[in-house]
Amino acid sequence: MGKSKTVLLSLFGLFLLSRPAWAWFAEGHEIVAVIAADDLTPTARPHVAQILGVPDDTGSVEKAMAAASIRPDTEFREQDRTTAPWHYIDICLQDTKQDLAARCPQGNCVTAKIDEYARRLRDGNYDKWGAGGDLAFLIHFVGDIHQPLHAATNADRGGTCQRVNVAPVEENLHYTWDDAVVAVLEKQLETDQPKATAGKLEALYPAAGDLATWRPGESEQIAWESHQLAESDVYGALGIMGRPCELHSCDPATSTPVMLSPAYMERKGQVAGRQLAKAGHRLAGLLNQIWP
Repeated sequence: MGKSKTVLLSLFGLFLLSRPAWAWFAEGHEIVAVIAADDLTPTARPHVAQILGVPDDTGSVEKAMAAASIRPDTEFREQDRTTAPWHYIDICLQDTKQDLAARCPQGNCVTAKIDEYARRLRDGNYDKWGAGGDLAFLIHFVGDIHQPLHAATNADRGGTCQRVNVAPVEENLHYTWDDAVVAVLEKQLETDQPKATAGKLEALYPAAGDLATWRPGESEQIAWESHQLAESDVYGALGIMGRPCELHSCDPATSTPVMLSPAYMERKGQVAGRQLAKAGHRLAGLLNQIWP
């Protein structure tokens, strides 16, 4: 192997090791944003349009919300590394619903940050990122909380320690749910753009009942729902046994790759589709509540 190729492979390895746990990656977050934009009421949409600096029409708001949705994983994370824990809540597999508060120390987790940024937008009391940044965080975090491995851990840092053998190729179990399951979903739907994927998901999973509203305590309820999904559709479905609750270390057993079959990925692509649709509808419900 030539020296230049060896250097490139080494750099790629460093990239994988430093890659943060991004829920859904850009594509998934953009899908959530487009679905939410389509569900905004005529009262809420002008507020969103004004904050994002675009005309008050659905197409413009879709694009602006999609662009805003990825800012917390890019520029905001680069500006302030302390925002990293805001994207998830580490709920151990042995935990009960009563343990949620303890898993959010000092309010530095996704459930508390959803509530905080909803309150900031409602009150007009913005933080250092201003109204546009605060709205971007809210859009992003509602997407994050619907990714099952952003609400669960099994001594594997939310699946980032658990190696996998899977197609499309991913480094670990967490990235599989961030990225590969969305790729499989798009193949199932025969789409390759967030807007087209969002449109098909809206047809398959329309907003109805509880999905169109946001109630007090909703962020914790969704976190627990996602946690249960991780138990059943991630760890349980793969036969991964529960490990002692260690939030910030990796069990050596996670270095043994888990095989994710094509059949598993097909089923989980459908699960990801439902989660993305739920996230979009619920995000709209929250924004419609902020600006009734």
